[in-house]
Amino acid sequence: MPHVPDHEATHLLPPHAASIVLARRAVEALPLEPARTGEVKLIVSELVTNSIEHGELGAHDRIELRALVDRRGALHMEVRDPGPGPRPGAKRGMGWRILERMADRWGSDRRDGVARVWFELDPASRP
Repeated sequence: MPHVPDHEATHLLPPHAASIVLARRAVEALPLEPARTGEVKLIVSELVTNSIEHGELGAHDRIELRALVDRRGALHMEVRDPGPGPRPGAKRGMGWRILERMADRWGSDRRDGVARVWFELDPASRP
């Protein structure tokens, strides 16, 4: 991928199924290598789905999708919501296995009333 300036994007999504499509469209707008767009869309779809299904969000709550692509093509992405976040010891589903397999680094935490799951992809780690 040619060098691009740092690109940052934030999207606020309502907590319903249509937001999965909106999140995937947001990924398509990022300056990513075309071969990586599909895997990022899959990861983001799983994380937004988890927020919707397990976040215990109200109709006025929002899921925040944040992305940063640096000049080298490295990606840092976060999905945030005001829900309880991943529960310690909870059984991890398919979405977590996808995240563990595809991301170079990832993590989750809950601070100041906001649950956050983030992941990173290095520019040279994928085809």
